[in-house]
This record gives sequence, C-alpha cells and structure tokens, in this order.
Amino acid sequence: MQTPINDPDVEAWLSECRTKATRNAYIYGSNLFFNWLKNEKNISIAHFKALSAKEIKHLVLTFQNSEPKGVGRVYESKHKHRDTKTYMREKNPKPLSRNAINGVLTAIQSFCMYLEKPLLLKGKRVGGEDDRRSHYFANGDLAKMFDVCDLKGKAIIATAASLGWEVSDFLALDRRLVESHIKKAEAEGKAFIYFECRRTKTNVPRLAVLNPLAIKSLKEWLEVNPTETLFDMTKSGITKFMKSTARKANLNTTGTVRFHRIRAWVFNSLLKAGFSEPEAKYIIGKAIPHSDATYLRLKDGIEQKYPEVYEDYLCLKPSIQEKMIKNLSKEWEIESKKKDEEILKLKTQLNNYDIFFQKKFEELNQSYAKLFNEKLEEAAKRLDPQTIASKVEDRLRNELRGAAHKSDVEKLLREALKKA
Repeated sequence: MQTPINDPDVEAWLSECRTKATRNAYIYGSNLFFNWLKNEKNISIAHFKALSAKEIKHLVLTFQNSEPKGVGRVYESKHKHRDTKTYMREKNPKPLSRNAINGVLTAIQSFCMYLEKPLLLKGKRVGGEDDRRSHYFANGDLAKMFDVCDLKGKAIIATAASLGWEVSDFLALDRRLVESHIKKAEAEGKAFIYFECRRTKTNVPRLAVLNPLAIKSLKEWLEVNPTETLFDMTKSGITKFMKSTARKANLNTTGTVRFHRIRAWVFNSLLKAGFSEPEAKYIIGKAIPHSDATYLRLKDGIEQKYPEVYEDYLCLKPSIQEKMIKNLSKEWEIESKKKDEEILKLKTQLNNYDIFFQKKFEELNQSYAKLFNEKLEEAAKRLDPQTIASKVEDRLRNELRGAAHKSDVEKLLREALKKA
C-alpha cells in the first residue's frame, strides 16, 4: 500500500479518486514525480503549486525526457486463512518504461486539473510501448495448459478464455454471483451464460460470456472449493500459476507468460469468428465510441452469433464427436462441390459436341443436295431428243465416210434408222 505525500491538496485530490486502483496509481505516480522534483530541481510541492501552467508543463516534459528511474513500492498482501504480509522492493531501480512514464504524466495531469491549471500535453508525450516481451498464445497453447491443470487450474484457464477480463476484475469475481448464474442456466436449460457488468478500472459497460467449457469447469471446481472466494489468489499468485502451467505443458514460449495475454487471445478470436470490433470490445470491456455504443443491439447480436461460432473459434476443447461430424460434413461439401463442377463441365462438353455435329450434319445435307441436283441435270441432258439425234447424225457421218460400196451405205442407213 503506497503512502501519499503529506500535503493537504494532494490528500484532497486523492480522495476524489473513484476506485482504489486509480488512487494507488496516482499515489505512485505523484511520489515519483515529486521526489524527482525535490532531488533534481530542489522544488517543493508548495513551490510547484505556485508555478504557472507554462512552467509546470516545462518541468513535466523535462521529467519525461530525463529517463527517470523507479522507486521502491510497498505492497500489502492480505489472504484469508493466512497472515497479512507487507514487503517492499527497492533494489537497483531500473529506468521507467515509456508506459510507466505516461502513467506518471497522467497522475500529474489529474493533479493539475484539481489545481485548476490544465496541463496540455497533446503531441508531447512519449509513445506507448507494445508488449513484445510477453508470450502470445496460439490456439493450441491454452488447450495444452488446460489439459495439465487440476480442477482449479482448469476453471481458471477456461473462465479466463471465456471472459477475456483483466486480472484484477477476474480475481474479484464473486463466487455467489457465478453460482447463481450457473444454477439459473441449468434451470432454464441454457448452454451459454450472458450477464452485463462494468469494468472496474474504466467503468465501461461490458457483456460477460461464460461458455459451456467454462461453466462445466467452474461447476466442478465449486463443488470441491472450500473457500468463500472463487479462486482465492493474488496477482503474483496467478502469474506464478501461468508460468508453472506453461512449463508443465511444454509450451515453446516466445516471452514471459502473462495472464493478460489471454485477454488479447479472446479479442483476436472474436474478430476471427466474425464479430465486429464494437461487439468484441463490448465483450472484453474496451471503450466503444458513442456512435457505436448501442449496447442493446450489440447484446442481441452477440447472443445470436456466439453459439454458432463457439466450436470453431472460441472453444479450447471441442468435443471429438462434434468435431468429426463437422469435418465429415466439410469433406462431403467439398466432394459434392467437385462432383457438381465435373457434371457441369461434362454438360458443357456435350452441348458443344451437339452443336458441332449438328453443324456438320447441315453441311453434309447441303453438299448432298447440291450433288443430287448436278446429277439430275446431267441425266436430263442425256435424255433430251435433240441431243440424241445430234449424236446419231454425227456417228452416221463418221461411218459413211469409211464405207467403200453403195451396199454398205444402204446397210448402215437401215441400221441407223432402227436405232433411232
């Protein structure tokens, strides 16, 4: 638990914080800044409050660019059935990350707003850092971790992969609330549970979704869980659980295994499943622009779509039977589509052949008709009387020229007359 700086304005400002988490973050950020101000610039809090907005802005940006280091944080850990522990980490403080520096600047901005000296830092802040040191969960990683867990571990993994919540709200889940929703779902015969709530950190509305695997795992854990809380773990405890489970599952990790990365897996899986960005943000509790924040419409769409895509995109352990049926159905659809394409191709070929042979048949008919007419004309010419007489006359003249005597001429004339 952090100790705030002893100043009436600081205490009044911190008393206005809506949540305990925000208060602790502001205490830590203000301590860092005011300690730096005292050690590096020899400026007290009273002197700082008397400065103009322009002078405050200059000091804040100087702090940002000076690569400030962290200081020891005091933690207080309270467990039911355990002794209360308080400890402090202060060895070799490292330079603050850009995200941590932005957190300090946010705290000082809030304090300046309280002093009615708005601190405008748009375009001046350092950019945030992407989390490149954490392991990114692939689809099979969470399933492998689920397989090696006991009942409590299975409930943690399945519920986290269903809700997509940050660790603070996840650990604060009320056991009685979860039990009541499970009993109601069983009484009504519903496989999925949906209930609306708000994210503690930002007060943003969200739709909690408990899928069948999460419900089954939670029910089995609640039957043997003797405590009044759902999981009875701290943030450091769940971090240790994630790391040890990843080792047991023999995951090929690419960085530190963090609980918060399950939230990213849920968000990406929802987008892959076909949910719109506002719908995915509504489920995990991210802020949505006011123009898209028709929560009733989003809720109806999610409740209709989620069961349809659950097995393919959001279930860590789909049932073997359902998977086999879906795979066989997909194979049948592919084969059926191939057969339909082949049939269509053969029909097209047959149609082309019909057109080709019909054309050839018409050409043969035309050629035959033309040849028939030519032969018919030729035969008609042969049967013409004038043509026959002319031929007989020509033959007779030829034979008379070759006749030697009169008797032969008479004989030839008689034969010619007979033939005519």
